[in-house]
Amino acid sequence: MLALICALPLVGAIVNGLMRGPRLVSGGIATAMVGISAVLSFITLFEVMAVGSGGTVGGGLHLDPVYPSQTLWTWMQTGGVDVSIGFRADPLTAVMMCVITGIGSLIHLYSVGYMDDEADKNSVWRFFSYLNLFIFAMLLLVMGDSFPLMFVGWEGVGLCSYLLIGFWYQNSDFASAGKKAFITNRIGDFSFLIGLFWLYWSLGSHATFNFVELAKVIELHPELVGGFGGCAVTGICLLFFGGATGKSAQLPLFVWLPDAMAGPTPVSALIHAATMVTSGIYMICRLNFLYVLAPAALATVATIGALTALFAATIAITQNDIKKVLAYSTVSQLGFMFLGVGVGGFTAGFFHVLTHAFFKALMFLGSGSIIHALHHEQDMRKMGGLRKYMPITFATFFAGYLAIIGFPLFSGFVSKDEILWLTYSTSTFSTLPMGDVMPKVLWLIGLATALMTAFYMSRLMFMTFFGTYRGGHADHGHDAHAGHDAHGGHAHTPHESPLVLTLPLMVLAVLSVFGGALNLPHWFPMMQGGMEHLLAPVFNPAGHAVHAAEGGATEFILMGLTTAGVFASVGAAFMLYVRKPEMPASIAAKIPLLYTGSLNKWFVDEIYQAAILTPIVTVSRQVLWAVVDAQIIDGAVNGAGTVARRLGELHGRIGWGKVQVYAISIALGTALIVCAYALGGV
Repeated sequence: MLALICALPLVGAIVNGLMRGPRLVSGGIATAMVGISAVLSFITLFEVMAVGSGGTVGGGLHLDPVYPSQTLWTWMQTGGVDVSIGFRADPLTAVMMCVITGIGSLIHLYSVGYMDDEADKNSVWRFFSYLNLFIFAMLLLVMGDSFPLMFVGWEGVGLCSYLLIGFWYQNSDFASAGKKAFITNRIGDFSFLIGLFWLYWSLGSHATFNFVELAKVIELHPELVGGFGGCAVTGICLLFFGGATGKSAQLPLFVWLPDAMAGPTPVSALIHAATMVTSGIYMICRLNFLYVLAPAALATVATIGALTALFAATIAITQNDIKKVLAYSTVSQLGFMFLGVGVGGFTAGFFHVLTHAFFKALMFLGSGSIIHALHHEQDMRKMGGLRKYMPITFATFFAGYLAIIGFPLFSGFVSKDEILWLTYSTSTFSTLPMGDVMPKVLWLIGLATALMTAFYMSRLMFMTFFGTYRGGHADHGHDAHAGHDAHGGHAHTPHESPLVLTLPLMVLAVLSVFGGALNLPHWFPMMQGGMEHLLAPVFNPAGHAVHAAEGGATEFILMGLTTAGVFASVGAAFMLYVRKPEMPASIAAKIPLLYTGSLNKWFVDEIYQAAILTPIVTVSRQVLWAVVDAQIIDGAVNGAGTVARRLGELHGRIGWGKVQVYAISIALGTALIVCAYALGGV
């Protein structure tokens, strides 16, 4: 069944690629394939839950062999290491499978309605083929039982992101966005590969690529990677994290994700919620047995995550494109996830992956419903008052909004509050310099990010759904390509989207509201363990995983402080964008440097262009090509040819067949021989 779960989306991609049918046919096939995989994934999850924590091996290491697994065939045998095409579904994998296929099937269904006004009707089959291929690659990444299979999926999602972000490749800007995502991720992938080579070399005769076997080797022989805090394990973990910064859009490789908005909105929802950006978090969670041996690497993960969360929030606060706000929100929330796993709270960080998938998929699909209704208008300054015209979209979007700002007991509140508490109380960095101060500093950064999140998401809500409608004319947004909008320039009235678009919103809204029940905090009256208990066999073996320890009054004080700050941020946004909408412009005029910097994304792209891209292009063209290639290499090759040609011409003149030439040659040769003989005699 495991192979079938992974294979069905691949079959859908192949069938759609061969059939090239119309939207309803290709969309129906793609949705059905992912839907069946979703059903089988949930069956697998129930089987995994029935297994429980199982037995132990070695020093408490849980390697229960009865978790669903399947080996198809041997892929390669080299250096005493056998790599098979095999799948294994432990609790971590099973939950990810359900997220990928469950939310993925809703996005596929949504896409059937969203792509109804695609100008190029003959390209819709390509869109659904790419979507199915994306799901297959992500499933391969999380289901593969070894590093090589993970890496194939890792590269597969990178390829699919390139294909989908640049789907409207006729537009050069959109095509460039796809290339930007692809190239940026290659940088992180190189770091990932170097880390993998280093790990393989460090293990020596114990080398293995299988995750279960690798966990056992590290548990029994930590000295192979230098032991706790060793240089080798720290370097390896940092290199793997370098790969994660690419896939999961963290500093400094975050720049591709905001530009990924060039693709159709369902692509944004799929990338941001269920697939590519979660792969970095999953990889670190999968390798938790390595990271717990490297507190310096965990500190780096937590620090980069916190800084990314804050940095992206400072940009989201001024953006006017609704999808750009959500994109930078994703970068910020991913930072929160890395903060969670970085302080050792692997369950907390992973649970935020789950809740974020619910409300971020909801909000991206909700923005797509708005964009679809407004004929591809994405500028929030041309929206307003949409709650009267689009009540279902508004109600469902509002549920996602309450979740992401951390409204009490909504899914985002449960996962984000646990990360903040674990950050404040962690002892993971106790062996490091300033290990007692670092958690408090990271907590302050996380708190500031949470308050800014509440503000910019409230700004989005108020500008989009409240006040009066400020549109009136369709306009080409960034989610359309040339000729895509058939309504440009004509007045229109906003309208609610059809059921095929709103039904996935309703399902995701329910999950956003009640998803926190999957891992209720320890202080909740009916707390039964939830996700913490389910993932214990994955995260507990090394004995370093952090639990949501009871913090007494301190925990509730911090929780109350965060909640009060969130309410204050919402109130400030309401005052600025509903009660006194003229105030934001006056405030921006008073702080022009900060406002301009935030609006222009702190000029990071321009800095990269000037400091990295332009020098590389200049050196490539003016030195590598113009000098090294054209003059040295081509000069050497062409010079050799010129010498050979000249020698041939000289030989040809000697052998022309004229008697006079032969006579002169004989005379000269005779003279040379006589001279040589005479000189030799002397």
